[in-house]
Amino acid sequence: MRITAHRARIGRLAAAMTLLSLPATAQLTVSAPAAHAIDPGRGTPGFCPDRNGVTVIVDFHELGGTTIVRCAPGEQATGLAALKNAGIRITGVARWGEAFVCRVEGKPGADSEPCIDTPPASAYWSYWHAPNGGSWTYSQWGVLNRKPPIGSFEGWSFAKNKTETTNPPPRPAPARPTPEPTPNVPEPERPRPEQPKPEQPRPEQPKPEQPGPDPAGNPPPVGGPDSTPGTASVDPLAPGPGVAGNPMETEPPPAAPPVLDPSPAGTEPGSGAPTAARPSGTTPAGATWTGGEESARTDEHGIPITTLVGIGLLAVLCAGAAFTIVRRRRAASGTR
Repeated sequence: MRITAHRARIGRLAAAMTLLSLPATAQLTVSAPAAHAIDPGRGTPGFCPDRNGVTVIVDFHELGGTTIVRCAPGEQATGLAALKNAGIRITGVARWGEAFVCRVEGKPGADSEPCIDTPPASAYWSYWHAPNGGSWTYSQWGVLNRKPPIGSFEGWSFAKNKTETTNPPPRPAPARPTPEPTPNVPEPERPRPEQPKPEQPRPEQPKPEQPGPDPAGNPPPVGGPDSTPGTASVDPLAPGPGVAGNPMETEPPPAAPPVLDPSPAGTEPGSGAPTAARPSGTTPAGATWTGGEESARTDEHGIPITTLVGIGLLAVLCAGAAFTIVRRRRAASGTR
């Protein structure tokens, strides 16, 4: 009995000495509760949009849960830095600290893995890496001994009851999605300002012909070129209706002197009856002579008849005067 109790005291003392000999970080790791949420203050969700960062993918496999894909912007010093800068919480082991990842986002739980020493090969987090667009490669280096290239992929896959040859890599492919091409939407055509239509030249109106001089010597019609077509030009100097002759024409020729009748004055020839002297410019019917009708009458040579009559009367008068002078001279000679 005494020997058994003594061995129990020695075992408890050794366990206490083992805990005291652990580093302070390992003691805190063992005593601190595991984190179960992504740190939203670090990294961005999804793949890195370009090569300026390291994409971290976590595949839980048999542990359940969704696959985590996050981006650690910029260059990363180690694989552990890429995990933390992507916002993923991890837990190390008591013996080695964070040099060996025991839990990722609280999995596996403390009931199945106490994280005191290195987890068994049948249930642990395997570490992978790949270039963009390449294939996953199992890392031969620890999380603190590898610097991931910028633009590359870091993968963590939980392997349960697997060997080194059957250990599964992360299921998502290490390739950044190709951005969808921006649709080339044509810009709407802007309405062009309307160009003013050129004015059509108006056809020149033909100027009305000016009436030329009348060969007969008549003046051009009154009204000029602006007179309305189709209307007769009215001469303002023309006599009105019912007025004979044109007042602008030359005065009619002087009335013919009364014809000297050789018969005694005041008697009708052949009857002896006295007759009244006709006034100058009267016709035998007693109508007043206007000159318009007589002046219009001409002989075949173009001389008005009234002019011929006047000349004839003048010749008769001259002959009568000459006859009278000769007779008086003869009478005077006989008296002597």
